[in-house]
Amino acid sequence: MARIANPVLFSKQFAIDPKALDGAGLIDPFLTVDTQLFINPVLLEKSSKKVIAKDGIAAFCKHFSDFVRLLSICKRENDPAWKAAWKLLDLQEPPENGLGYGGSGTSGSSRPDRIRAAMMRTARAIIDLGTTDPEMISLTGFFEEEVGPNIISDFTTRVITPQLVRITIDFCKAHRVTVHKVPDGNGIELPKYTTPNGKDK
Repeated sequence: MARIANPVLFSKQFAIDPKALDGAGLIDPFLTVDTQLFINPVLLEKSSKKVIAKDGIAAFCKHFSDFVRLLSICKRENDPAWKAAWKLLDLQEPPENGLGYGGSGTSGSSRPDRIRAAMMRTARAIIDLGTTDPEMISLTGFFEEEVGPNIISDFTTRVITPQLVRITIDFCKAHRVTVHKVPDGNGIELPKYTTPNGKDK
């Protein structure tokens, strides 16, 4: 596990009382290093936030159902259906998430293509056995070697980003924290801070 270096909390950076975050049912995340927590897709529907328990779980279920439908019509690896399903199974860590094991930053990490390919082959094998139940396929597909809670969390985060952004913006507006458009973020707005070396994140 990486060593935590010079952590800065959200509350300190934006002069927010930590109790305000706690009262809103939110964590006070680190900005300069990963917060060592993960999002479990199985628990989305139990979230105290309706936007997660309702909209987030709906987005996740639709996303994975689309993935399963594409794999079910796939004839061979790298055909159009396989490539489309590949795009839906994005395992790259979103740097805005700030969750995981990074101890010297939150820049995110990429995963080897072989991990994604292994998950897709397992899912495809289950479909070939006669099931198209997205929940069953997701649970089994995630039991691959090298697929841990960090990868599952990153995949889930990418799917429910609009809902996470909505929660963040609502809190920021209520507490007068300025938000800015994320470069290449499809209109997403989030709080911004400047690192000691002058880089905006």
